[in-house]
Amino acid sequence: MGLRFRSIAPGPARGGECSGLAWAAGVAMWAGLAVSAANAQWTVVNLHPTGALQSAATGVSAGQQSGWAQLGPTVGHTRASLWTGSAASWVNLHPAGTEYSRAYGVGDGQQVGEAPIGLSRASLWSGSAGTWVNLHPAAAGNNSSVAYAASGGIQVGSANVLGWHASLWTGSAGSWVDLNPPPTMGFFHTSEAWATTGVQHGGYVVDEFSVTSASLWTGSSSSWTNLHPPGNISSWVYALDATQQVGVVRVPDSSSHAALWAGSAASWVDLYPVAQSNSRATGVAGGMQVGYADGASGRHAALWRGTAASRVDLHSFLPMSFLTSEATGIWTDGVETHVSGFGYNSATTRQEAILWIGPGAGCYANCDGSTGTPLLTVNDFVCFLNLYAIGDPRANCDGSTTPPILNINDFVCFLSKFAVGCP
Repeated sequence: MGLRFRSIAPGPARGGECSGLAWAAGVAMWAGLAVSAANAQWTVVNLHPTGALQSAATGVSAGQQSGWAQLGPTVGHTRASLWTGSAASWVNLHPAGTEYSRAYGVGDGQQVGEAPIGLSRASLWSGSAGTWVNLHPAAAGNNSSVAYAASGGIQVGSANVLGWHASLWTGSAGSWVDLNPPPTMGFFHTSEAWATTGVQHGGYVVDEFSVTSASLWTGSSSSWTNLHPPGNISSWVYALDATQQVGVVRVPDSSSHAALWAGSAASWVDLYPVAQSNSRATGVAGGMQVGYADGASGRHAALWRGTAASRVDLHSFLPMSFLTSEATGIWTDGVETHVSGFGYNSATTRQEAILWIGPGAGCYANCDGSTGTPLLTVNDFVCFLNLYAIGDPRANCDGSTTPPILNINDFVCFLSKFAVGCP
């Protein structure tokens, strides 16, 4: 909820005599919670499987996390992996007869990735190793293919068909659709698709000027939309939802910046405008974006809410032994938010799969609809008091229906939501 600021207006006290001084005292007493709430709102689950040498969570959706775990000393011991919220829930998806495997995305009960047979093969699973489907299209011959994302029964990725071509499947190798745009002015494009909602698909296309360009499709090669912001070196889309796309724009100083779009090149937002510093956005859901940002203390998993100023350092919620971290995906049902990723744990000297769990995308406590840092401030108390004072139904925090609808319980409710914080 984003309730805009209003001027304080007089109104009757409700639920007992609660004077303006008492309200002000309540504001003063609780305003300090903005900082403490920010430190208490996220919990962390270490997904690293027992016995693995290293691991990573690459995607998250509806209680499932995809990724990989390395069980032996070489890349050949890497196994596509599935979790449902705990290290003990780990499922080895590795299909028999393949050299190694990795899962890169998860959606609607499906997991996608690669499992090489000689060269990489785009792969699809539905929760177990025995459900593996080889998506490698005949058009790719003895070359490679990879699947990166799944949603709504659609899988997307790329296949090497005289160069990489963005690809779409609906559950079988024979269903393959070539998303690579037709030649422009005699230039033959290459492309990859890294994200899908089931309706829209995101990735990159190397355009007719040889610029790697963030791209959007809606199911066919002719539907290609170029999202590349002019004046920059290159760009990619790594994730998208129904309204937003996220990825990277390589800016003129050659650093890579986490990027946000809303369907057009002109809508580009630089989420980390720090010169000579790298960042990346790899997940988006419910108005939130996740990825990483490099800083003086190293690479840290990050969460944004549409602006550079809104960045939350997810690394700060990890144990002190973690030196670096990256967020790879995000999912929310409005009640909880799940963020997948990984970090380097100096205590165990290995990379470990991580799941962050925080509050849902909606945030009642952010009454004034601000997007800065800290997100919750004394202004949210002032906003709530304004609404309460004029009898605005939006102040009915506890959703009560018995008169008086607005009462002291709404104030207690708001304080509780403020203490929990926003993602």
